[in-house]
Amino acid sequence: MEPTTPMIDFGGITLPFAVNDLLSAGVGLLTIVGPFVLLALAFPLVTRLVRAIKGSFGNSGRSN
Repeated sequence: MEPTTPMIDFGGITLPFAVNDLLSAGVGLLTIVGPFVLLALAFPLVTRLVRAIKGSFGNSGRSN
């Protein structure tokens, strides 16, 4: 089966940006947004770690 010719020819279209521009914009966005994402992920992780550390000590050292 042979591929059919496309209905719209995009051959003459040029974009005002290159791949390097797109990648640099993406990296720039990640440098701005990345720390906030890490901070948002840190809160659930820290609470789980604190809960695990407190649970590991438990009540084994206390006798009532």
